[in-house]
Amino acid sequence: MATKKPTDGGLGRLGSVKSITSIRTTLLYDLASKTTPNCEVGLLSLKHLMQLLPEYVHLEGNTLICNNQHGGFNLFSNGTISIDGESFHINNYIQRKVELNSHFDYKDYRESILSKPMLFLINAKKINNSSASEKTFALIVNTRHPKIKAQFEGGMNNVISSVFGENYQLQFDLKNMVTQYLASQKFVLTEKDGLSFCFTFKVDVFLDIFHLLGLSKKTCQVNSNITSLHCTKPEKQETVKMILAKMSSPLIKLGGSTDRRPSLYSLNVCDEDPFEVCTDNFHETSPVSPLTP
Repeated sequence: MATKKPTDGGLGRLGSVKSITSIRTTLLYDLASKTTPNCEVGLLSLKHLMQLLPEYVHLEGNTLICNNQHGGFNLFSNGTISIDGESFHINNYIQRKVELNSHFDYKDYRESILSKPMLFLINAKKINNSSASEKTFALIVNTRHPKIKAQFEGGMNNVISSVFGENYQLQFDLKNMVTQYLASQKFVLTEKDGLSFCFTFKVDVFLDIFHLLGLSKKTCQVNSNITSLHCTKPEKQETVKMILAKMSSPLIKLGGSTDRRPSLYSLNVCDEDPFEVCTDNFHETSPVSPLTP
């Protein structure tokens, strides 16, 4: 499902208010255990993500590299991303719209999208500020968190029993959740098509009137708590880095489910404005402009 270079979308094997400006996560010693960080959805700037985990996400020329062979993220995209108004290709991603033609394809797709954290790249700008430029953010969905996993698995299970006919389409939509969070920060999305993805299960039948009439198309609205992962203090950056690394580490299936339990411990890691003006440039990448709101 993921591609090694820009693709045209063919299906392949899928290799409280305070919480707005603070982060709930596990204690440092807890991160070393087999528990999953108690973060459902994280938000930070793309620049920050590349600084913390360059082995998974970085720029090479005009291409955004997303490595996920050993851990990393499942990046959902159409193959390009605008960063500060400049277009970049993406070399490894999952198409936002795919067609599945067999139960084998369905099983492969289902397992693959839940095997790693989901990554969505979005652009937003300050409300009522005509001079403000876009800022590119990375939205990370922790698919190991029980609440998140239950929504995606439940959506896929329910659509099978609720649709008519042999063919059906299911779309997962995160736009409402993200729009509400950004509005609380006085930001607005500048493009709204990148926060959903869907699959169509289409078997070789002569005619499926239910599908043609749109009776077999369902949408699952994903709802979750969004946590700011923004911080600038070195010691807190290390904590966030450990959270992301733990979240994106390769999934090892054990006999029990202890490796997927959310932590019972939490603490506030940072109390900084995640949308503050940032004048730092990208590191070790050229040529690009600074991500400033």
